[in-house]
Order: sequence, then C-alpha cells, then structure tokens
Amino acid sequence: MSNFVTVQQGVAGAQASLEEARVRVSEVSINLSEAEKTLKDWRIRHPEYTLEDPEYQIRKEELNEAIAALDKSLAALEKRESYCLQQLRAGASNQRAPKADTPVDISTEDALKRLSMFVSLEDDAASNKKKNVFSAWESMDDIDQPSKVLKIEVKALDGVPDLLYSHEIYKDEASIGLNMPVDELLKIAKRTIILIGVSGCGKTRTCYDYARHHWCLYFDCAKDSDVQAMIGLLKTKNPPIKNDYTQNVFEVYSETMINALIATRLLVLKILRKQSNVDPFGWHCMQRSGRSRLVFEQIFSELISYSGNLVSQIFLRLKSEFDGRVIFDESQQLLDILTADYRSSKSDLQGISRNKLEFPRSLFSFATRHIIKHQLKSIWCGTHMRIRNVDLIYSAAGKKPTDVHIFTNFSYLKPAVILKLCSKWIRKDIIDSHETLFLEISNFLQGRPRFFTSFLHELLNTSDVREAFQSYCRLVTTRAGSSAEVESADNKFSLYDFWAQRISWRIEPIVNENDPFSRRLVSNTLLELCVISLFGNRTRKNIRAEMDLVSTCLVMVHLERDEWQAFMTEPMVLGAGMNFLADQHPHALLEHFASSFFAPVEAPAMSPAERGHHMELIIAIRFLQGWWLEAGLKELLPKWVHKLEIPRPVGFMDCRFKSGDVNIFLRQLQEPDFPWVICPPSNAGPDLRYSVFSCHVKTTSTPRSKSSIFVTATQCKKNIATMDPDNWYKCQDDVRKKCLLAVKKNKSRFVHMRFELPDSAPSLKEGFKSGAVGDDYVICVNLESEFAKLFFGTRFVAAYKEF
Repeated sequence: MSNFVTVQQGVAGAQASLEEARVRVSEVSINLSEAEKTLKDWRIRHPEYTLEDPEYQIRKEELNEAIAALDKSLAALEKRESYCLQQLRAGASNQRAPKADTPVDISTEDALKRLSMFVSLEDDAASNKKKNVFSAWESMDDIDQPSKVLKIEVKALDGVPDLLYSHEIYKDEASIGLNMPVDELLKIAKRTIILIGVSGCGKTRTCYDYARHHWCLYFDCAKDSDVQAMIGLLKTKNPPIKNDYTQNVFEVYSETMINALIATRLLVLKILRKQSNVDPFGWHCMQRSGRSRLVFEQIFSELISYSGNLVSQIFLRLKSEFDGRVIFDESQQLLDILTADYRSSKSDLQGISRNKLEFPRSLFSFATRHIIKHQLKSIWCGTHMRIRNVDLIYSAAGKKPTDVHIFTNFSYLKPAVILKLCSKWIRKDIIDSHETLFLEISNFLQGRPRFFTSFLHELLNTSDVREAFQSYCRLVTTRAGSSAEVESADNKFSLYDFWAQRISWRIEPIVNENDPFSRRLVSNTLLELCVISLFGNRTRKNIRAEMDLVSTCLVMVHLERDEWQAFMTEPMVLGAGMNFLADQHPHALLEHFASSFFAPVEAPAMSPAERGHHMELIIAIRFLQGWWLEAGLKELLPKWVHKLEIPRPVGFMDCRFKSGDVNIFLRQLQEPDFPWVICPPSNAGPDLRYSVFSCHVKTTSTPRSKSSIFVTATQCKKNIATMDPDNWYKCQDDVRKKCLLAVKKNKSRFVHMRFELPDSAPSLKEGFKSGAVGDDYVICVNLESEFAKLFFGTRFVAAYKEF
C-alpha cells in the first residue's frame, strides 16, 4: 500500500507540474497574439510605410525575435509536458483504486446484462423496481378549450400545446390529399440525408412522421440530457496543450463518447422490442419523454465507466442488429461547441503549431465523420441548419460523397389546403358565420405550416376568430410583437424581429473570401426578393451556396439540379418586411432605396421593369406609414378626406396570384374600414388600394426623346382608364357588376393617385392636374409636383431628376 501512496503522490506532483505548464503555454500564446496584433496595428497607424521600408523591417525583426523567444519557451514547456505525461501514464494503473461496483475486466455479455438492469418497463413489487421508461403521451395533459372552437383534441407537453404527436392531424392531412414531405423522404435510400429549410417549415415534424414508419434513434442536440452530458465531458477532456499525442487521446475519447451515446439508445430499444409490442412511433414517443431521457443518461454514465474497447464492442454488436436511422435534430448546436478542437479528416491537414490546430474542425464535423465512417444511416437537421453545413458534412466524409441527399421539399400550405384543414379542425357553424374572414385567413397564413398551427393555438382560449387573427398578425408581423416591445417568453417567432435583425447582415462566404463579387448585403438580397414577389413575376432567384439565406428565417430555398434557388412568397413574411420598412424614417428609407434605384442603366443595375416594381414598393411602404396623416401632405387632400380620419393600415396583402382574391378586393370595397393595403390582381384596375385611395402607377427610365424622359401617351391613357370603376375587372363581367354595386351601395368616393414618373406624356400634359373630378378627387404626381417632393422627399426627387 505504501508503494501505491508513493505513486499517488508522484502522479499528483506530475499533475500539478502539468497544470502549471498548461498555464504557461496559455500565457505564451496570449503574448504571441498580442505581438502579432501590435505589428498589425502599427501598419494601420503608419500606412505610409511599405513592406520594404527600413522602419517596417525593424518592427518586423522585433516581432520575429519575440516569436523566436516564445517558440523556445513553448518547446521547453512541451518537453516538460511530455515528461509529466510519462509520469502520469506510468503511475496511472497503480493510482487507480477501483470501486467494488465498477467492472475492470468484464465480458460484453456481462456488461449488457448490467446495463439492462437500469431499464424497468413496469412496476415490480418483488424487486422493488419502479417503471422508468415512459412515452411522451404519458407526460402529456389534455388542454381545456373554453372557446370550444377546435374540433380536434389538443394536448400539452410541459404545459405547451404540441400537435407533433397527434395521429388525428396526421390522418386528416392525408385524407385531403396533402402531399407530405415524409412521403418523398421515405423513398430516399441514400445513407445520409440533410434537411435544409426555413424555421417553421416542418423539419422536426417530418422527422416525427418518418419515425412513424421506421425505427429511429432521435437525438435533440439542444435538449436531451444524455447529449448534454456527453458535451460536458468532452469539454472537460479537451486538452489545453495540443500536440499529436494529446489530440489523438482526445479524439479517441470523443469516439468512445459518441459510441456510448448511440449504444445506450440501441440497448433500450432492444429491450423494448424483446419485452413489449412497441411500434416505431411508440419507441419514438418514449425517446421524447423527459422521464425516459433520465434513464438514457443513467445508462450512458454507466457505460462510459467501461474501457473504450468494451464500449466499442457493445456499440458494434448493437449496431449490427439495427437497420433504422439515427436522427440528429438541432444538430447545428454541435457547430458552436468545441468549434476548433478537432482535426480535419484529411491527413495532410492535421498539423498542429503554437498549440493550435492548423485546420481545425468542430464537434459537428467530427460527429458526422464518425457516423459516416460507421455506415450508420442518418438524418441531420435543425432550426439553423444552413446550406454551408452541407459542405462540412462533405468534408467530414473526406470528399463529396454520392451517398448524401439534400432534402428541401417541405410543405407550402396554399389557401385551398388551409380552408380544407379548417373544415376538418374548426366547428362548421363558426366557419359558416365567418366565410369571408376565413378566406382572408387562408390567404394571409399560406406558407410554412407553423403560421397556421400557431394560429390554431390562438383559438384555444377565445371564440372571437377575428380578434384572434388580428392579434396573431400584430404579434408576428408588427412592432407590437417585437421582443423590444413584448417581454414574453412565449414570443419567440416574430417575423418583424427577423427583418430588424437580418436587414443589416452581410453574407460572408466560407470560400473565396477575397472575392469582392461574392459578398452581398443581406438587406439588398431580402429587398430584391421582396420586390420580385410583391410586384414582379415571383420567379425564384438563383443564389450561390455560400449566400446562406436560410439563416435569415425569411427566405425559403430549394435545390434544383445542384443549383440553390431562393424565394420569398409568404404573405406573413412580406407583410412583416413591409411593416418594418414602414417604421423606418421615411426620408432615410427612401435615400437607402435611391442608392440602388438610380444606379446607371447598365448591367447589373435594375432593368426598367425592376425600377417600376421598386417604385410600387416605395409607394406601398408610404401607405403603411400613413402619409395622409403628415402635415404637409394632409393640406393637399380635400376636406372630406380629413373628416374620415383614416387610420394607418395593419399591413399589406398581395392579392394578385390567388383565385379567391377577387373576394378580398370586393370586401375592401364593401367595408370602408378594411384594415389592409392590397395589391389587386392585374386585371382589377388599380395598382394599389387602401380605404378611399386608389393608386395608378406608370414609370419609365427609357428616353422618349433626346432631351426628356416621359411615360408614353398610350400608357397614360391606360392609367386614366383604370381610375373608372366601370373598367375594373372588365374581363370578368360578373365581378365588374359586383364592384359597381358595392360602389353604388356605399356611395363610395375615391382619391385616385395618378403616378406618372418621371413625367406624363407631353401631349396629355394639359390635363395632368390635381383636383376634384365629380365626387372624386385626382392627385397627379410627376417629379415637378409639390406632392412628389413631400411624398418621396426632396433628396429622392433630386436624385431621380439627376438620374
């Protein structure tokens, strides 16, 4: 025993020496970084010196001397570290005084038996064991619905409504013929699948649906306690002194941890399949139970007390019996953990210098490499799983593998589908009494499924559907729901906040960093997509993979024949963007637009059509800002408009592409207090409508003569024609008659805003005057008008004239 104590004391001394060495290495690294920064700062302060100047050479020599001294210190410390490690290894076996209940030499069979004892599927009075494996269903509570609006049963997990486990919803969606992402996912045979999609598009839901059909190991990398336990251990074992030996020890240890994590789930699944009639989705629900996850953590903790060789044997045996998939949800969490502490998979990129890896990789890269190496079928996804993460998985595999599938085809709920689901899940009498309202709801909530399901949550506690809808829209698309305005833990999905946070982001590529053409402002790209969708032809925009717009949570992406495409067609996203832009200072915003709007008429600047679309966006934003409430502009309106006290609109609604939007246009005519600015279908007549205002916009940037630019007489006449309600929906006579009836019934009066920019046709200039026309009022706007200067701002108008 005295020898054991002596060894213990020697090892303790070695450990103390090693810790001291580690601290010194850390100080050396800091000093080196400071020396390099000093030289860099000196170069910035003295740009007049070139690399060949004597003064610069003196500074560089001083730095080189400092580096040489630090390298010498580092070499001595590494030598001392090597000696300390030898002492530790020599005494390690004698130092360990194992506990009686920790197996040192145990067979694989015995280890599996010991681990199986942690699992209890039912209460056993004889052994005094309590059931400890539960389904998430057993942890869910029924939600009381005082409003009784919904027909479906809604349960809560940890007090939060959760529809992911509902068999009823899954069957109803199939019954209406909805093409579910899982139907396509089930056909994919490739070993590695990566799910890429905007937040709320249904990635987690698709994983849950996949687990209804196949056995899966499901890890939530952000929440599962066994995953968090593994991460905690890896952080403690991360060597502060990095060399080939310590890095190899750490990476072998990391492999053991990952093996233990997966083997734990495989063991419990094996026991369940042997002792019960559990099906794949039942097993999935058990993995999502908080109480079951405690058992996983216990088994994991026991398993990692065994030797790495034994853990590997257990892992390989259980893996050989499993033909399902391993799902890593929220896997982007692994990108932010041990971000530069693993070596590359390529042998020529594994160098270590100055206590740092030369080509570092994150835990995410290491884990994906390990899973691919062991040929486990896997799915990788997460809220912020980005396009560029795909390259990290390719890198982890050592090359671009052919056995990887990138999946982007998630559900886009269209208005017709939302109406069908409403008929399934909401009481019929409520739908019948709010027919036009549900048309509005289905139109505005189209897009990613989360928009619609979150609205259903709003109906749990109220029977006032209109108020629930308007409240939900305010919270998601306006400043009222911004985190700066609402300090609520439940307020986690504000599209308005996403615009506010992302509009100034710069997209930085992970390759070609010195290529100026590969860098673009997110704000420019978001605005471009917004304009294409609202006022253009809604075409998808091809983007480079490094332009990772998925992370904005505002842009949907699709992979088509190895080309990434971005599009922004969701009314909720567009509405939030319009509201955010409208909340900015009018003149500052218009000056921002002017920088791109008035670029030279040369590629890659805007085309004339694109300029026209941007102008429509600007006009729409000014409506959301309530321009008629501004003192200068208010004076240019007739008194009967003042008496109406028209409020600012609640948002913007695009009605050009859906068959049911005729009803929205009619409803706006029928209801003077309709709260939305709408962009009507192209054959309706006006380009923009709100309250009494109808906008008729014509722009051009193409010269009509050598000395002036103007809108042609033909286009001006078309503009004049669209101001007459008798010409609205002229190609749909039944709709035209309904419009005229609504105008007559409400005795409607209009303010027709005739935008002809930069100027009207010379032949029609005499009639281009603002003033009363019958009961209505016409405002004629060109760059020379007083209205234009107040509406767009003098700087914008001046820039337009100069252009």
